[in-house]
Amino acid sequence: MLLLYVDDIIITGSASGVIQQVISALTSEFDLTDLGSLHYFLSIQITHIVAGLFLSQTKYVEDLLAKSEMSEAKPCDTPCLPYHRLLKDDEEPYPNPQLYRSLVGAL
Repeated sequence: MLLLYVDDIIITGSASGVIQQVISALTSEFDLTDLGSLHYFLSIQITHIVAGLFLSQTKYVEDLLAKSEMSEAKPCDTPCLPYHRLLKDDEEPYPNPQLYRSLVGAL
């Protein structure tokens, strides 16, 4: 299986010999660097385990929490009251709208 995303390629399969042949063929045609085993791709952390692969976004979420300075925040099921209506002039505007947009875009 070959997965291509912009300038990143993931090659996987059950036959390591065939994988090496594909890598060799690609290397002969393109300027290619083999980075070895996959550990992180598109904000997904990949851990190799006996049963296969374990995919996690823990690092991505931790980075978002650090960026928003919420690493020490207490977890809760719902961050606001359910059915609470927000009004346009409820409170002071968020002090950093660019950071807010960046965080919302990352989600």
